[in-house]
Amino acid sequence: LPELLQRLREDPYFGAAPPKSTGIDHFSAQWLAQRLAGIEASPEDVQATLVALTAETVAEALRAALPTARRLLVCGGGVHNPVLMKALEERLPCPLQSTAALGLDPDWVEATAFAWLARRTLQGLPGNLPAVTGAAGPRVLGAVYPA
Repeated sequence: LPELLQRLREDPYFGAAPPKSTGIDHFSAQWLAQRLAGIEASPEDVQATLVALTAETVAEALRAALPTARRLLVCGGGVHNPVLMKALEERLPCPLQSTAALGLDPDWVEATAFAWLARRTLQGLPGNLPAVTGAAGPRVLGAVYPA
C-alpha cells in the first residue's frame, strides 16, 4: 500500500538523528489507525506494508551507519521472520547472518547484554557510552544492595 507506506514514513521519528529508540509507547495501534484513516486495506496488506516500512527504515539506517559493512549479524525476534529477513536482504548490500552462527542464540542477545551490564556494575566499571546516551561522562550503571 504505497499511500499507507508514505503516511507511515512521514512520522518525525524516521527523520530524527540516531541514536534513538522507541516502542509501543509511540508506534501503537492508535498510531497505525490514525494513518490508516480513509485507506481501505486488508489486514494482510497492512501487515505487508508494516514489513516494508521496517525493512526500508532499518536498511536505510544501516547503510548510513555502516556503509562499508561486509556482513550484518541479526538478533532478536525479527530473525525468525522469514518475510522480514528477505525484505532486509533485498535492501542491503551485504549478507545477513543470525548470531546463532556465532554460538549466540538470537533470542538471548538482550539478556546477554544485561548480564554484561550487571557484571560491569559489580566490577565498578562504567556501562554507558556517553556519545550514545548523552550522559556527561562514563558512569557505573545501577546499584547493588545486599540483603
